[in-house]
Amino acid sequence: MLTGRWARALLTVAVVVAVFAGVLPRIADYSAAWDLVRAMTGAEVVAVAGIALVNLFSYAPLWMAAMPGLTLGRAVMSDQASTAVSNTVPAGFAFGVGTNAAMYHSFGFSAAEITRAVALTGVWNNLVKLGMPAFALGGVALLGDVDSGLGIAAAVGSAVLVAVVGLLLLAVTHERATRLLAGAAERLAGWAAPLVRRSAPTGWPERAERFRAGSEDLVRARWPHLTAAAVASHTALFLVLLTCLRAVGGGAELSWVELLAVFSITRLVTLVPVTPGALGVAELSYVAGLTAAGVGATAAAGTVLLFRFLTWFLPIPVGAVAFVLWRRGVGVPR
Repeated sequence: MLTGRWARALLTVAVVVAVFAGVLPRIADYSAAWDLVRAMTGAEVVAVAGIALVNLFSYAPLWMAAMPGLTLGRAVMSDQASTAVSNTVPAGFAFGVGTNAAMYHSFGFSAAEITRAVALTGVWNNLVKLGMPAFALGGVALLGDVDSGLGIAAAVGSAVLVAVVGLLLLAVTHERATRLLAGAAERLAGWAAPLVRRSAPTGWPERAERFRAGSEDLVRARWPHLTAAAVASHTALFLVLLTCLRAVGGGAELSWVELLAVFSITRLVTLVPVTPGALGVAELSYVAGLTAAGVGATAAAGTVLLFRFLTWFLPIPVGAVAFVLWRRGVGVPR
């Protein structure tokens, strides 16, 4: 019988093979897509490389906002190392968080500070992930030439997502809301626990309230920094996709709002990481979204493969270097 680790590895292989060897070649020719990438001008290459470099370092300020006293260099080093782990290991998100925790502990931060920072960066990151589709779909409905069906879908989707964002904000700012939401989550987890042969959880409302109370002063003082840093990080990633699309030469008629809708929906699709770094899942969602929006299949494939090279593959060697530097004591107090 396959263990959880082997099952996840097998699932990753199955998804990657199915997408890259089965589905995408039926949509577009890889050789033709690569020809479009190779045809980029020198100025386009510089533009794509520049925004990709900005994106590499864009998540570090969110860690700095959630962990007072953290320097930019240490934040970048930890973020790059954890991203490399997340993008390569099955269930990589959990191992990535563990990498963050180990590195921040070596930098002198307490377990409580690290736990709080992990939770706050996660909450703010997901707030933006949930809020961007509402903004994008609303923009498409208001500014684009869309049919009534898309307009209704945009309105309903925006309302649902705004409600979820509101609930998350309540959960980190109000005691009663924290206890109610944690209690509801505990009951849901208790219902699902027997299905996965786990014991029902207990004490979630109390633990959630202790976390909220311990984080209240930090959230009140730094919520603008947290919000700005989270929005900037997602914006940088979106700009990489936009720059790749324009440089590859596809989607000239596609507005940035329409592209933002494709980007935001894919970010929701990959909210639960089925594979490391959503490998395969993200590519298929982006290509499907772009072609549905009117981009040619070859241009869509070229755009997405370039985008994912810069945002999924590139952080792996960069993160490996960061990890080696950390293991050699760089950034660790003497």
